[in-house]
Amino acid sequence: MKRLPFDDPGAFRRRWSHLGPDELLDQSLLDPLLFAADHLPVAERREGTVVIVAEIDDTPIPVIVVLPDGPPDPAEETCLGVLSGVIAQIDDVMCDDDDVDRDDPDFDEFRSSEDSAVRRLGVVTHRVGSPTVSDRDLRWMRALGLVSVALGIDTIGVLTRTRSGALVRVPDSTAA
Repeated sequence: MKRLPFDDPGAFRRRWSHLGPDELLDQSLLDPLLFAADHLPVAERREGTVVIVAEIDDTPIPVIVVLPDGPPDPAEETCLGVLSGVIAQIDDVMCDDDDVDRDDPDFDEFRSSEDSAVRRLGVVTHRVGSPTVSDRDLRWMRALGLVSVALGIDTIGVLTRTRSGALVRVPDSTAA
């Protein structure tokens, strides 16, 4: 049987198939990036796909945002835009409160004065190339570091899946 791009079914089975429901939940929370990378359907894995993993106030399970047509080779500014846009959307959803008038001219000031609902943020990217840390991986990690410092959000990290199915963890020391 031919192996599909961005897949390693043997590694998936080794990591997840022997776990019961409670163990699966525990492992998914211990390493949410690996869980998100392995559980994204193979049909959705392609170069440029970006998965954002966000741990949010008062939610027991991280929120997963999949951007199937993300930038395959983004500049650092593009990575920053993607991350800040996802955070803003999550905050808008979390701020969806009947007591808040979004048409009020002071709404933007209200939002900017509030802390983000996002507590921790991580990124899973999909790219072609070698199973070593690449410049693209470093751009995502630097952008994640900048966003986390600016908004007071902790980082989960950056994990990249290559076309061969390999997983590459970007060291935290490369964050901005």
